[in-house]
Amino acid sequence: MGSDEFKRFELQSGVLLMVRTRRFLSVMDRMGKSKISRPVGWLLLYLMPVSAAIGLYLYFMVFQGILSPGFAQASRGIVGLGPLINLGIPGLNPYIPILYGWVALVVGMVVHEGAHGVIARSHGLRVKNSGLILLFFVIPIGAFVDIDETEVRQARKRHAAKMLAAGAGTNLVLAVVCLVVLALVVGSMTPVAIGAGITGVSKESPAYNRGILPGDIVLAVNGTAVTDLSTILGVNTSLKAGQSLDFTIYRSGHVIQIDNVTLVCCNQLVNTTTNRVLAEWPYIGVSSVSASSIRSAVSAYSDLFNNPFVYIACIPTLDVGRCQGVVPFSSGDSAFYTSPIGAAVLPLANQLYWLFFININLAIFNSLPIYPLDGGQGFRVGVEALGRGKLSEKTVGRVTVAATLTVLGFLIAIIAAPYFFVYVLGA
Repeated sequence: MGSDEFKRFELQSGVLLMVRTRRFLSVMDRMGKSKISRPVGWLLLYLMPVSAAIGLYLYFMVFQGILSPGFAQASRGIVGLGPLINLGIPGLNPYIPILYGWVALVVGMVVHEGAHGVIARSHGLRVKNSGLILLFFVIPIGAFVDIDETEVRQARKRHAAKMLAAGAGTNLVLAVVCLVVLALVVGSMTPVAIGAGITGVSKESPAYNRGILPGDIVLAVNGTAVTDLSTILGVNTSLKAGQSLDFTIYRSGHVIQIDNVTLVCCNQLVNTTTNRVLAEWPYIGVSSVSASSIRSAVSAYSDLFNNPFVYIACIPTLDVGRCQGVVPFSSGDSAFYTSPIGAAVLPLANQLYWLFFININLAIFNSLPIYPLDGGQGFRVGVEALGRGKLSEKTVGRVTVAATLTVLGFLIAIIAAPYFFVYVLGA
């Protein structure tokens, strides 16, 4: 090992600094020699196709959505989120918070690369060094383990496959653990007060002008307890424009009174075909969620089998559309809840979520048969093993390239589809 060229610092692309060390090699050696390392390696090997299957299933569901009649209308909303939403880098993706996302990304990459090193050592494959990748020389965005490529090529196919699968498999295990703990944390949350939660206030509306804020909980209107504002301010209301209402509100641990909120004209329900006004009712300028919805959001989110797609589709920073009122610890809904955990419940839930989200994406993407990702290399090893020496290296390479191009084309089509509908078809 001493004969290897060892560069402690190496600059890549002008902005990435690779910092190498040999300090953790002894840790990988000890873990690799443990009795459970080889059985764990087999488990992680079997988890790689599971991760790939999850990813391909999710992408297929998205592709089905693209083919549905309503996608043309939804495409404008997707384009409005911006192309950077497709990146998984905190700070570049506007919906991944820098702190939570950065911690999750570094943890995910460290366990991913560390798992490669441990399983490699369990089969006697040499690890040269390990290290961190720093963006702009100071911001950790990843990790790496440098395994002797010659030994990997000469190793038994199953040993090489287990080493390649270890990273994605470990990410999948960590993601599942974080999701289970997150469900337990959210399950501890209860409504801080019984009333209708204010999720949004329109600027220059009667509610805005009188100081009603998102996160307020309306306990009573004109002295009468309420749990759902739509029953008194919805389309079937008996109230008229010009009437004033007195609101009893729970805000940040205090009950306050906001009086003389005057209704104005008007909300309208219009037949878009005939432009005929079907109904008209007074306007106050708030969107709200009922007390029953506040309660049910906790039970729904903490039930892992209720709607598994919600954990991928409804990230805490996306309080719009179908995701509004779904994530109890999001910035838009967290004011409606309390927990025995105290003030730590929100940062804990958010960090657990982003650990889950980043790690499940690392597991899925790295498991796909895209060369030279782990999944692509594992796919190549699998093709060689199935060929039992009867397939030439050229044939194995062609099969691997075909799989890579097929999956990449599928992913590019999914990303490009909304922009095609908006900018080409004019949806």
